[in-house]
Amino acid sequence: MTKPKPLTSWQEQNTPATLPRHVRRNIEAGPNGCWRWTRSTSHDGYGWASLDNKTWQAHRLVYVLLRGTPSADLVLDHLCRVRHCVNPDHLEPVTPRQNLERGETTTSATTCAQGHELINVGNQRRCVTCREAYDQENREAKRLYARAYRARKKEQAR
Repeated sequence: MTKPKPLTSWQEQNTPATLPRHVRRNIEAGPNGCWRWTRSTSHDGYGWASLDNKTWQAHRLVYVLLRGTPSADLVLDHLCRVRHCVNPDHLEPVTPRQNLERGETTTSATTCAQGHELINVGNQRRCVTCREAYDQENREAKRLYARAYRARKKEQAR
């Protein structure tokens, strides 16, 4: 078995010894007091970590280990707005609605990126103009795919 990666002096001095070593070694100093998660991240920028054969969002794991489990109806809001920050001082348990209202993306947008008007479709905001253009561009490809799919099904039924 290989020797574990040693902790840096910053990790030794600034991360609590109560955190598992494999978690501490994946945290580095960031701007404004952030503790940046350096390992795997999701497509939207949140860190991922494992402990006891369970995968966690890295910020949630560190918060639970250092501060305890927040109420089940709360989410952790990054006050620093850095998604891969795991510093528990930068996290606050809030309701999902509060988290959404505090976020940088706003639900009060009235136009899409191309400037078209957004409309409510169910509980989502959609741009009908962009969707129609997308459908028009992909109509032929969808038609060909459907034809090939039906042919495969017909062939399998024989």
